[in-house]
Amino acid sequence: MERAIRSVPALAAGLRRTHRHPLPVSSATLFGRRALVPLYQVDNGSQDREVAGAVHAVRAVADMLRRLASAYGEWRDFDVPAFFNLWPEQARLLVQISERVSTVHVTFYADLLLPSFQRVERYWAEEFFPAFHAAHPFHRQPDRRSSYNEHFLEITQPKMVAYWERLLQVVGTVQEELSMDPAFLAAAGGGEERERWRRVWQQEPAPGLPGALLPPLDELPSLTLSMNFPLPAHRQLGRLRRLRRTWRQLGLGRRGG
Repeated sequence: MERAIRSVPALAAGLRRTHRHPLPVSSATLFGRRALVPLYQVDNGSQDREVAGAVHAVRAVADMLRRLASAYGEWRDFDVPAFFNLWPEQARLLVQISERVSTVHVTFYADLLLPSFQRVERYWAEEFFPAFHAAHPFHRQPDRRSSYNEHFLEITQPKMVAYWERLLQVVGTVQEELSMDPAFLAAAGGGEERERWRRVWQQEPAPGLPGALLPPLDELPSLTLSMNFPLPAHRQLGRLRRLRRTWRQLGLGRRGG
């Protein structure tokens, strides 16, 4: 099963695998079915206004992640939508939490908050992907033309390039704006997110795509945030059992008589 596309590296991987990717369902379309609370809303206007809104939203999320470490243990069953003030379907796309033996790992896919990301991800899934496959039989036969091929090469693909380049500019500028922000730097998870998709760059990309749509993985920016913190002691599986075993070994168990 394909992973949901929620970050710039994930979308770049989807682009590279357009020829082999299963029919996608747009994460942005699912995400946009309910309005976000004002904290997360990013202006869908000029590039400068989008950058300013994204900087504000990412700073707020980084601060929430900082507070999450102390708040997590106060919940018997941690309620992601309640803590982050999201609808459940939004929380499922934006936040991923996994409990390990003694730690908690949290990822927040902040790229998905950007209108420029939503636009290009939706366009790839709902227009570029089907247009590519309609035109694909002619990619290796340039002397054969069709209306599908011409529409893809003259309209669909240039539009995708324009959307993609705008997205990279926005995310890169937001990263620069936050480059001195301690909370962002402490939670920056772009490197980890790129590693999740590295295997895709070891495969041949979709044929016929221009270099603008096939950037090197290590050059991709991302506002993905992540952090680890200790799992509260009372939530650690087997902890009580391990403590009892230690007590017995030290002779601290109950004594009769």
